Amino acid sequence: MDRIEFIKKSALFCGAIMVGGALIESCQKNNPAPAPVNFSINLTDPAYAALKTVGGFIEYSNAIVIRTGASTYVALSDICTHSGCTVSYYSNQNQIVCPCHGGTFDINGNVVSGPPPSALAKYNVSVNGNTLTVSS
Repeated sequence: MDRIEFIKKSALFCGAIMVGGALIESCQKNNPAPAPVNFSINLTDPAYAALKTVGGFIEYSNAIVIRTGASTYVALSDICTHSGCTVSYYSNQNQIVCPCHGGTFDINGNVVSGPPPSALAKYNVSVNGNTLTVSS
């Protein structure tokens, strides 16, 4: 191998290492902190009509609120634990999906597949009459 070929291969190797390191680093923002939440909604308000039926959901104030039973709800952070992207709930699949790297969660926030290192943060939910309250 002559000097020019050696320099070209060395430069190519070093460039590949730098790019690979940058890609790995960009994916290592693990466990971003979920936003604290503290809100109440009036379940009779038409804006929250989706919560009148089991399986219905709303996305509100950094949380996804899902009606899981006749009188039960679950509230989860909408921030993926892998890289901090905003997740979305797909009621037809009963899954929460991160669009950034394909991570999926069940309706309790548990990791189903993909790169997320941990479950979504789960918030406290209480219902008093027609008022549903969600808090960290």
